Amino acid sequence: MISRRELVRYRITTLLALPVLVAACFQSGPLPPSPAPGAPAGPPGAPADATANAEPTPSPSDAEAATRPTIESERALQMEGAVRTRLDRLQRLHDLTMPLLRGGLEMCKGHLRNELGFLYATLDQYPADAERRVYETVLGIRSWPTVLLVVSGSAAERAGIAPGDFIAAVGGVTVPGGRPGRDTIAAVTRRWPAEGALPVQVERNGVAVDIRYPAETVCDYDIAVTEDDEINAWASGDAIHVSRGLMRFPMSDTHLQAVLAHEIAHNSEGHLAEITSNLVLTGLRGSVRDAAAEAARPLSQVEFSRTQEHEADYVGMYYLARAGIDTGEVGQVWRLLAAENPEDVRDRGESTHPSLPERFLRLEATHREITLKLEAGLPLLPNRTRDGALIVPRVG
Repeated sequence: MISRRELVRYRITTLLALPVLVAACFQSGPLPPSPAPGAPAGPPGAPADATANAEPTPSPSDAEAATRPTIESERALQMEGAVRTRLDRLQRLHDLTMPLLRGGLEMCKGHLRNELGFLYATLDQYPADAERRVYETVLGIRSWPTVLLVVSGSAAERAGIAPGDFIAAVGGVTVPGGRPGRDTIAAVTRRWPAEGALPVQVERNGVAVDIRYPAETVCDYDIAVTEDDEINAWASGDAIHVSRGLMRFPMSDTHLQAVLAHEIAHNSEGHLAEITSNLVLTGLRGSVRDAAAEAARPLSQVEFSRTQEHEADYVGMYYLARAGIDTGEVGQVWRLLAAENPEDVRDRGESTHPSLPERFLRLEATHREITLKLEAGLPLLPNRTRDGALIVPRVG
């Protein structure tokens, strides 16, 4: 029989042992053995020295912060997109213009040049900012001339010239860096015999590659894109200028080539040294200065400018035809513009530019003229009088 004193001692012992029993119930397995005296503490199953050398585990917030975009990283991403968009537009512009310059040799006599078939650039042409970093790190442009783009269908493309190639030598002449290098390439290309194969040495992935191909002969009119949001194109006698706004405008390749051919015709016909064609595609009328100057012109001069526009439309159609482009689609561009600019459907009065209906009918008449020449096997050249004056189709 248990005495009263033993019963009290049993209850006290049970109460003291209860926390140990409860803790043991929550273990998923047997308790790990106690470390040997003097051994370093560590996680179960880890080597003895694991705790001493372990790196602190980053918290989820630290890992997220490491991958979170910064303003600078987003700026770089957006700048790369802007540069690639600009380069895509430049590629399209040269791809569409080169067939016109190549096919119109008989109409731009006296204004010819050798064409390499690729565009090149050096790093010093770009400001030292995020844009320059894109050209350097993404496109591989360096201090010496680097191929920026290759014109589609060109001799350079067929020969294997590729974007990112460094131009080491042209025509046997070593190419230096910066602007002197760009000038060297232009000078050697300009004087190279048209019938001779042009040797070009490029450096590609650290390896020198020798390439020979004939430089093409084309009409000597440069192509420039202006940072202007007005939808416009104009000729300056030795170049064709296309606004950024025009390149953004949703036009088919044929319609854009019609605009380019019109400007080339202004140059090859020897019209004014600086003619702003103001192909107003969205109703913009040009600057106040241009409007004031136009209003002050005498009627004889306004008529002469309208004549120039008729001639550029007419000759431009032949540039298109000689490039193998269907001129039957060209007139439709003016109907497209009429839908956007009903004010240009009206008689333009003293304006330097004909109305859209007049331009459409003249282009359609020129298309019929070209079709008859193609069927008869006649040369695709504009009709002229004996003294060289153009005979532009008349419309009622």
